[in-house]
Amino acid sequence: MSEKKVPFKLRGHEKFVLREGWLNKGLIVVEDDPRIFLDSDGPDKLGVGNNMVRSIRYWLKAFNLISERPSRGANLTELGKIIKENDIYFEDVFTLWVLHSNLVKNIKNATSWYIFFNRCDIEEFKRDEINNILINELKKYIGDEKFSVNSVKDDIDVILNMYSSQRGNNEDPEDKNISPFSILGLLYRKEDVYYRNQPDLRKINYWIVLYELCCLFEREDSISIDRISVGDESLGNIYNLSRVTVNEFLDRLDSLNYIKVDRTAGLDMIYKKSNITAESVIRSYYNEHK
Repeated sequence: MSEKKVPFKLRGHEKFVLREGWLNKGLIVVEDDPRIFLDSDGPDKLGVGNNMVRSIRYWLKAFNLISERPSRGANLTELGKIIKENDIYFEDVFTLWVLHSNLVKNIKNATSWYIFFNRCDIEEFKRDEINNILINELKKYIGDEKFSVNSVKDDIDVILNMYSSQRGNNEDPEDKNISPFSILGLLYRKEDVYYRNQPDLRKINYWIVLYELCCLFEREDSISIDRISVGDESLGNIYNLSRVTVNEFLDRLDSLNYIKVDRTAGLDMIYKKSNITAESVIRSYYNEHK
């Protein structure tokens, strides 16, 4: 009996780094025309070439902004609707953090992103080094499934270009070819070496930590501090946050009565204290920051 195939996707972006304006344009057009990616007038409506249309479609799916049904087209997900309603131009860094979270936890449609952020435990590296590490980790995940090494290389190129900024380089924030995700500060490059970086804490707040906790609380009512600090889909991996910083955020959320942190008797557990969901966290954030 053959083993079940593991779902994975490489190079869905058509080698295009996500560009400024693509997501908001995609949300608007999909809501107006669910068949935008099925019919032939996609390039005209989106104002880009055929390859870029496929890339925009990929990014919208990878970020969980749209869902698709065969022959019926695309529809905005609940996340897509909330963002379109509250931050259509993706101006709030909180929106970018939520999208980043959805992307790097999407092992099925953004496999290289998942592996890069969750399985590549290296703080500084050159492009060839991380390429080899990701290939080895991908093999562990997919087993005997075949894949293109060149597709992995293309994914790495897009990841690094998407998230990294160059130290000492005065990038033009008005340049529409610069990915908006570079402002998160998760990676920086100095010459030919890349470094993982804890982001500027002025650009990340307890709301995004609460969002991650609520994503986990959908499956369980209590979480260990270790679970949220290190390992797959943890704050340490997804956001490059240190354990000290994670605990500071947890204490802040405890003081606001969203969660209960119990460090007595070596428990180090986090307990859910309300019926708040990941979706309602996003809505509450936007309502309080209008």
